[in-house]
This record gives sequence, C-alpha cells and structure tokens, in this order.
Amino acid sequence: MSYASMEELHTLRNKIEKRMQQTYLDKNTEAPFLDENKLLILQTLFGQTNLPDKQQTDYVITIMLIQMALDTHDKVIVTTKSDETADERKNRQLTVLAGNYYSALYYQILAGLEEIDMVALLATSIKEINEQKMSLHYDTTATEAFFTKLGRLESSLFRTAASRYMDTAILEPLNEYFLISRLQQEAREKKQTSLLSKLAAILETEKSGLTVMEAIHQEIEAAKDRLLARLDILPPVFAKLSRKLLLQGNRQEELFLEEG
Repeated sequence: MSYASMEELHTLRNKIEKRMQQTYLDKNTEAPFLDENKLLILQTLFGQTNLPDKQQTDYVITIMLIQMALDTHDKVIVTTKSDETADERKNRQLTVLAGNYYSALYYQILAGLEEIDMVALLATSIKEINEQKMSLHYDTTATEAFFTKLGRLESSLFRTAASRYMDTAILEPLNEYFLISRLQQEAREKKQTSLLSKLAAILETEKSGLTVMEAIHQEIEAAKDRLLARLDILPPVFAKLSRKLLLQGNRQEELFLEEG
C-alpha cells in the first residue's frame, strides 16, 4: 500500500480548481486555500477502499469543497465590522456567496452520485465542526486546549470519511498531522485571521511572553514530536505518509516524486 503520487495530486488539484471556476467570483474574491496535505491524506484514504476510481475522486473533491466552503465562511468573521466601507461590505457579501457556491457544488456532486448516506454523514460532520468552532472561539482559555481543539477540528472531515471504512480510534495521532498542516499555513500566510486573533487573546491572558508566531512555531515542533512518538499506532500507509510528509519538511516534493 502506498500514498498518492505528486502527479496524481496535481491532477486532482486541477479537477477541484476546474470545478470551482466561476468567472465573477474568480475576478472579485480571493481564491480559497487548497490544503495539499489534506488532499493527499484523503486520496490515500479512499485509495485503500474498493470504491471505483471515479467515486474515490468525487468523494475527495466533495470533501475538499466542503473544507474550502467552511474556510471561506470563516473569513467573514474577520472582515465584518460596524464601520465597514462600501467596498468592504461588497467583499464580505461576495465572500459569503463564494462559500455558498462551494457548498452548492459539493451537494451537486453527491446528488449526482445518489449518495444519500454520505450526504447525511457529511451534514452531521459540518454541524459538529461548527459546534467545535464555537467551542474553540468562545470556551477556550488556554493554549494547550486551543491547539488540541484545533487539531480535532481540522481532522473532523477526514475522520468522518474514514469512519465508513475503519475504526477511527487508531487514527487519533493524525490530529497532529492536521494541526501541523494548519499551523504551517497560518505561519506562511501571516494574515489576520479569527484563529490568530483568538490565540493572541489567550497568550495575552496567560502572560506567556510569546508572540503568536512564536507560539505557533513552538507548537508545530511539539506536534511533530507527538506524531513521531505515536506512528506505530497508525495503519502503515498513514504512518509512512506522516513520516515522509511531515517529518522531512522541505523535502516534500522530492519525496513525492520519488514515490511517484
């Protein structure tokens, strides 16, 4: 068993981007971030099943569209303010519409597959994700709890998809995989997000002396150590994926090409 090659990932990414194309939104809104780490692990998951190739691809595209719809709606929280300008209001409204558009696309794909059970499963997952976001933003007062909840939140859609095929308890260490991926994204982009604003508020309350970026980089290294220590719990294909993707940093593309 192996994980997806770089070529397969690029093909899948192109299919997702093609699905998302909408002339007006493309021209007037920022394209959502497409997390290739999530894409890779989803393709690896469905590659372990006996599903037809097209169904595997449709499931991966669907889940990535859900993720990007949720991420797009999250941006509205940051941009909404009482004294917003006309341009800011237009941008906010378009962001909401973009999120709704991506949501409609995944419903369209699942409807085409006549996958009522999967629709119900993913709808439940979306509800739970929104509840987890509320808990993260309103009930969390310590950095340790913040990062733990964020890891579970980021892995929710994957766990939901995996629950159809395996005992998800053995996938628990992958929360660290998803946490690292999200924190690396935040560190790369250095944008003002609702997530970083919440972390900044917690750090100030704790009087830790750390900046937000220092806390993020510190947590990335801690999460790598935790993941490394629990690789033996994971199914071999996910252990191999975690080891090569996350523990060897900037050699990702080289390693993908070796595997491809």
